Amino acid sequence: MPLHTYGFIVKSADLEMFKHHARLKSDNFDMSVAGVSDATQACLVAQEMITKGVQLIELCGGFSGEDAQMVRDAINDHIPVGYVQYTDEERERLMRELA
Repeated sequence: MPLHTYGFIVKSADLEMFKHHARLKSDNFDMSVAGVSDATQACLVAQEMITKGVQLIELCGGFSGEDAQMVRDAINDHIPVGYVQYTDEERERLMRELA
């Protein structure tokens, strides 16, 4: 089956999983986007995404490798889970620009 249904989870302390969500959809692309405040909520959202046919989940750069593994465990590694990573140079830049 071709890949066309995605999930993307973003994290910020002031996001609420029941309130902050959206969907981007076209003929060949269907993405569920959800905002959460922590990795525990991300696990719950990922489980819900599975029930809606999401074929892969990506986590924003606010999640760590350990958080991604928590999500994988929560969905019994049913679908691929990736997370955004920054190079060392980009992390340094973020620290400078967001300080």
